[in-house]
Amino acid sequence: MLFNNVIMNENNGKKFMEIMKRIVTKTHELSKHASESTPAGNLSSSEVSLIILIGQHENLKVTDLAARYGATKGAISTMVKNLVNKGLVRKCRSSENEREVLLSLTELGVSVYEEKERHSQNLYQDIDDHLGILTPGQVNSLFKMLHALEAHIDEHIEEHLRDLK
Repeated sequence: MLFNNVIMNENNGKKFMEIMKRIVTKTHELSKHASESTPAGNLSSSEVSLIILIGQHENLKVTDLAARYGATKGAISTMVKNLVNKGLVRKCRSSENEREVLLSLTELGVSVYEEKERHSQNLYQDIDDHLGILTPGQVNSLFKMLHALEAHIDEHIEEHLRDLK
């Protein structure tokens, strides 16, 4: 059993979702605090997310960044413009296609990226340590359950969007 002190009853779904909501809220809060203290000063969590994506994929096209981030090209272009103005991101034209704009990090952008990556690695290690108390089968079951929950929530979102039409 995953947690020995959990008593199975009809309220487990509700209890589980309450814990998930707290985790999401705290993760958002952690992300917010992480973006408030950077070598470049205060950045929004969206700006930090874009810096991380650009750092992971050097010379990224704006359209690819939009797809990876899950936003429109127009929204990404506005955020990228802000990052360029803050001296964190550099834009250049592709040598293969003059219409394509490629994004890379400046030296300051790299320092923000590296700091956030160190922070993330520490967090991932802490989570790995907590997962270490579980058997491989329990870890597999946990991930299967989380993926199933994600798919279920996606279905609810799609249903809600259909109802709005």
